[in-house]
Amino acid sequence: MTSHPDTPDSAGSGRKPTVGPTGGSGSGAPRRGSAPMRTWRVLFRDILALAGPFWRSRDRWKAIGWTVALVILTIGQVSVPVALNVWSERLFDALEQRAFPMFVTLIGALLLIIGGNVMIVALHLRTKRRLQVAWRGWLSRRLLDEWMAAGRHYQATLIEGEHDNPDGRIAEDIRITTEYAVDLAHSLLYSVLLLISFTQILWTLSGSPEITLFGTDLYLPGHLVWVALIYATVGTTVAFFLGRPLVRAVNRRQTDEANFRFGLVHARENSLAIAVLHGEPDERRRLNLLFRGVSRAWDRQTGALTNIFFFTASWSVLSQVFPVLIAAPRYISGAITLGGLMQTAQAFQQMIAALSWPIDNLSKVAEWRASVERVLGLHDAMLALSRRNMVAEGPTISLRRTAEQVFGFTGLEVQEPDGSLVISAFDGQIGPGQKMLITGDPGMVNKLFKVVARLWPWGRGRLDLPQREELFFMPQRPYLPIGDLRAVVCYPMPPEHYGDEQIVEVLQRVGLEDLIPSLGTEATWENVLAVGDQQRLGFARLLLTRPRWICLQDATDGLDPDAEHTMIRILQREFPKAGLLVMGRPLPLDGGFDRILTILRVNSHAEVTETPVVHTVPFGQ
Repeated sequence: MTSHPDTPDSAGSGRKPTVGPTGGSGSGAPRRGSAPMRTWRVLFRDILALAGPFWRSRDRWKAIGWTVALVILTIGQVSVPVALNVWSERLFDALEQRAFPMFVTLIGALLLIIGGNVMIVALHLRTKRRLQVAWRGWLSRRLLDEWMAAGRHYQATLIEGEHDNPDGRIAEDIRITTEYAVDLAHSLLYSVLLLISFTQILWTLSGSPEITLFGTDLYLPGHLVWVALIYATVGTTVAFFLGRPLVRAVNRRQTDEANFRFGLVHARENSLAIAVLHGEPDERRRLNLLFRGVSRAWDRQTGALTNIFFFTASWSVLSQVFPVLIAAPRYISGAITLGGLMQTAQAFQQMIAALSWPIDNLSKVAEWRASVERVLGLHDAMLALSRRNMVAEGPTISLRRTAEQVFGFTGLEVQEPDGSLVISAFDGQIGPGQKMLITGDPGMVNKLFKVVARLWPWGRGRLDLPQREELFFMPQRPYLPIGDLRAVVCYPMPPEHYGDEQIVEVLQRVGLEDLIPSLGTEATWENVLAVGDQQRLGFARLLLTRPRWICLQDATDGLDPDAEHTMIRILQREFPKAGLLVMGRPLPLDGGFDRILTILRVNSHAEVTETPVVHTVPFGQ
């Protein structure tokens, strides 16, 4: 059982900023620029590999059922305009013939068509939204499992790549990826079915295959179908080239919007420090600067959309009258009735609408592609971390589970992600009941703490841990999740893992008895509790967990001397046989330390020296 270390790098941590190819630093910070986009083939391959297994998951039968239902309902949706096309022909023929009984009959038929359409649309909407939210939930859980595992959420801040603002990618980009994918797939299927249906109708309505063009007789079966195809192809081609800049404009805007949200969240999370230092003017300047990036991205997207709208606005008006103009000569010549004219015009218009799917959905496709790129960027980063591919062909620190009860370092050398040396190789081991102190340069000690917590894999050598046992980490500031105090005390175990009597007892022992009445109260406890009380709560977790190996990093620096000695007495009396690693500020332990390692900077890196220990006293005596 381990707690989760939460020790952010301070100004003196010695950590070099990791700058990605776009100039950003860390996956949680605002990032500028963008990596080359995937080709469409690679994009579809990667997103299908990531999100496609939803239809093979444990909820696959629901997913398949919703998908099949959507296809059937889409066929039903297509039947409505087909029925209306036939109804329109008979309506205008009845009007031309002044046949009132037929007119009344057609009104009744229209009511049936409307009722069927309402039922189909309502069922389709409910089914589609169920599929969208289920797919989004499944993909969100998959990305959350990848991100919130084995410290990857922290390691991602240290490596290069397009994975900034993971919160926005999981919350917003996954939503767009799944919702828009279903919407676009449905509209594409609808357009294909519409095209098939009205191609057959328009082919029949084209009449004689012989037509006269500029005094020349031509044999062209289904000539109206070919006119519709040429018309739609011209429109789609022009719109495609006009819309190419839109994809990058949308991607840029989504990135800048995420950066702005991150800045606001960061200011909220650090509101106390900002208020104490009266840093509001600088924060306003920084946030206004981020918003100017949003504004510029908005203007770029507006420019790209304007180019498209110049074309689509005129094209949409022309598309409403062009079918009538095409069919009108046959009506004027008496070859077709008024009903035939209107049926031909509607069929032509429906076919153009089906073929215009790329034009109508260009903006949505651009936004979908940008979100898919962002989701895949986060997934790629997590995949690289899981495979330890942070440094190309580079070494990593290995972990060895030893059968003997020992913790320590064997030939351990710590490096930066770029391969530069941080701490030169050293050794050091302790057994059960022994105590090791690692002190010296704060930044280097902090770096080594991350190595021990297995959050920093860059380097060489080996970290030795007892088989089937874990270190219990007590960082300088214990992590306090948002929730009721009972869950905060028991973290990372669920509250029901411990009884209320156990929780009350450990709070009393660490001097937090005044918090017992608030066990059921929800709050942002890191803003409620003083630093010293937060560190007392860390010792309460230690008493609940009762580990055999303990690692402390400045875990008592917020306590007054009396409280610190109380915590140390608890540590020594309750855990006399536990192996103890103290990192950072030395603790006044009875009997001292069995091993003392000091980390000192030497030029651009640090070296570890061991201070001889004259004598040791059994732990707790």
